[in-house]
Amino acid sequence: MGINLIQGAKVTVMVASVERALRFYTLALGLKLRYQRDHEYAEVEAPGLTLGLLASERPFLHHVQAPVPVHCSIGFDVERLEGAMLVLRERGVQFAPEIADGEKERIAYFADEDGTPLFLREEKG
Repeated sequence: MGINLIQGAKVTVMVASVERALRFYTLALGLKLRYQRDHEYAEVEAPGLTLGLLASERPFLHHVQAPVPVHCSIGFDVERLEGAMLVLRERGVQFAPEIADGEKERIAYFADEDGTPLFLREEKG
């Protein structure tokens, strides 16, 4: 069974507007636009992660129903949490009031304009 079938992966986020999502992910978060297909789909890149942005009004999506609600959270590693938060606040990102301070990491929570939960993560040295 030494065959590796999976060659790569991406996370696809359903969004109300691809253009609005692109503004958030490229301008606010500073991710690189990799690909865009009209107003239906785009991909942005972070180191080690490709995010697909799919317009949720696409007709075929009305016929697909997951057995349970689908939930995910996307995290982005940063070197200095407060510095990254300062830059993103200047770009209009609003963070939860508290930073989660764990044993091995510190996390700041926020969301994109469609409510997808996101977070910044600083690993403790």
